[in-house]
Amino acid sequence: MFKPILISFLVGCSAAVIAAGPAAAEPIAVEDLARLPAITNVTVTTDGNTMFALVGPSAGDDKDRAVIATWDLNDLSKAPVMAAPDGDDSEFIFIQALKNGYVLTAIRKPYAGSLRGCSEGKTTGSTRTWVVKTLITDKSFEKFEEPFIELGSMRGRSKNTEICLRMEARGSVASRMAGDPDHVLISRLNARSFESELGLLDLKTNEVEVVYQSTTDRSAAFADPWDGEVMAESEFDEKDGTFVQEISLKSAKGGSFEKQDALRIDLVERRELDVIHWDDKAGLYYINTNKFTDKKQIYTYDPKTQALSEEPVFANPDFDATGVITSTVPSEFGKVLGFNYDADTTRTVWVDPELGGIVLGLEQAFPGQEIDVIYASDDRNRIVFSASSVQHPARYFVFDDKAKLQAIGAERPWIDPADIGAMNLVYYTARDGRRTPALLTHAAGWKEGDPAGKAIVLPHGGPWARDYAGWDSSGWIPFLSSRGFAVLQPQYRGSTDWGLDQWRAGDGQFGYKAQDDLEDSAAWLVESGIAASDKIAIFGYSYGGYAAMAATVRPDSPFQCAIAGAGYAESAKILVGVDRSRFGRAAYASALSGRDVIKDVSQASIPVLVFHGDRDVRVPITFGQSFYNAVKKYTKAKFLTIPDQPHSLPWTPDQQRMSLDAIEAYLYDDCGLR
Repeated sequence: MFKPILISFLVGCSAAVIAAGPAAAEPIAVEDLARLPAITNVTVTTDGNTMFALVGPSAGDDKDRAVIATWDLNDLSKAPVMAAPDGDDSEFIFIQALKNGYVLTAIRKPYAGSLRGCSEGKTTGSTRTWVVKTLITDKSFEKFEEPFIELGSMRGRSKNTEICLRMEARGSVASRMAGDPDHVLISRLNARSFESELGLLDLKTNEVEVVYQSTTDRSAAFADPWDGEVMAESEFDEKDGTFVQEISLKSAKGGSFEKQDALRIDLVERRELDVIHWDDKAGLYYINTNKFTDKKQIYTYDPKTQALSEEPVFANPDFDATGVITSTVPSEFGKVLGFNYDADTTRTVWVDPELGGIVLGLEQAFPGQEIDVIYASDDRNRIVFSASSVQHPARYFVFDDKAKLQAIGAERPWIDPADIGAMNLVYYTARDGRRTPALLTHAAGWKEGDPAGKAIVLPHGGPWARDYAGWDSSGWIPFLSSRGFAVLQPQYRGSTDWGLDQWRAGDGQFGYKAQDDLEDSAAWLVESGIAASDKIAIFGYSYGGYAAMAATVRPDSPFQCAIAGAGYAESAKILVGVDRSRFGRAAYASALSGRDVIKDVSQASIPVLVFHGDRDVRVPITFGQSFYNAVKKYTKAKFLTIPDQPHSLPWTPDQQRMSLDAIEAYLYDDCGLR
């Protein structure tokens, strides 16, 4: 299926990239943002001997399609082994190292055909979309297996059903299972029931032993990363007129599930509770929940006494706790090393002085950058990590007791950090007094006291989502910042992971108060002296595209123009999937409802660019076309079709070039924001 290739490879990174010297800001060329990263998705096997990554070839006919590569970490002087996908239309999009030289990878290829409603496809007619295959191979790249599809169960099934199963069964590795040398725990879709299941995959024989079968209302909630045993399950139930999630736990390995009343939560109120760790020695679970507070906090839980700890073992007063970091060293497997919380990005509070001290030292060596530990050996003598920020695409390094700090590669070594502005977490006050977080990226070269310039308000998609600081893989923030725009990403009401109150405040307010938040963010830019009142535009994608459409038709707009990518103009469009279940209608339909801004097109007062991919099944291109056809009668409007683009990343270099070129021309020529 794939062609192993051996190439002398130079990623283009050396220890000299640790610090970048001062340089005058220049607009980053569209080509430099659109082209494939030189290296990305770096991942290391559990034994620390083998590294894998996606690599962007620098020349040849396939320079716009990534290949997979593997290195021997014990001898990085050896050229990596690489493999390119067969065929002209398939491409690698993901890779994850497993153990003993094995690796999971995913490829995609375009598909057009009848899906009969499967996987967001049309119920009638043909759907143009992408099919993804998840595969297992080893470091030789000679043979690729597909254990996530039970091919025997496909006998007698139609081709359409097989395609549907492949699209829905995008399997994953649930656990690399540190205590088992031959197996990993995989998640896949059962071909008969179309319900998810967990299975032990033998990496040598490709055989799968199913160990847990989900149902419509019940699913695995936590599997022990040591041996893959499912220790917790979650059940959805209706009680007393509301909908609840109930958790059942095992008190010991090999035991039976017992329902834990203390862990029941109300889903309609959108309380959340996750089992995130099992301490075998202490017999305690770690639970992350917002059941009692606005922000998520981490507790321990005793399944025998059915009681949570009186106080959280970790909490941050301003941000949601998100998880626990535990040791993979066999002698201390599962030992808690640190806790994570979400601020401007995911931050870590280390309780292990050794690993925490190493990371602190790396943070001091890479000031202002986020350190992501990809692999740490048992004796801490080998650390593989990345360093990145909004100004720095990720750079990958090995730190060990022999070679000290050795550069592996940089995602985009051709990008000069000086061409991108710095990012900060800021807060502004909405018109009703709500304190709203936002991420502000200054224009490149900006310094305190500079006169007000131009800015973009960039609302995220979702709407139940949020933004994080760091390198923007869409390319939009470095693209805009390097062209002199400040970029503000408001975490408007309805955004998640900023506390339960901020999330629920968006219920039914999309196009209303959530839209006020975006206008108020523009006012804050002016009041703060960052932007001039006549030099602000709004640009959004997906729900952000809806917000840009809403801005187009709101009276007294603070924006000079709007750019709407893959948006929709009717709230019912986002509720199609939600309305299919009674629970969805009860818990989410009213919360996700909002203004049908297509009804307000006669009030349009600013120009708008609408762009959409024609292989988008999440938000079909007809949604964008409907708004464009309605609004063009009342204001200056443009529509751009991006051939073959799906809704979500990754997008091809051609698609990136087309959209970025169009955005640049529109901001300069139609919006007048040069």
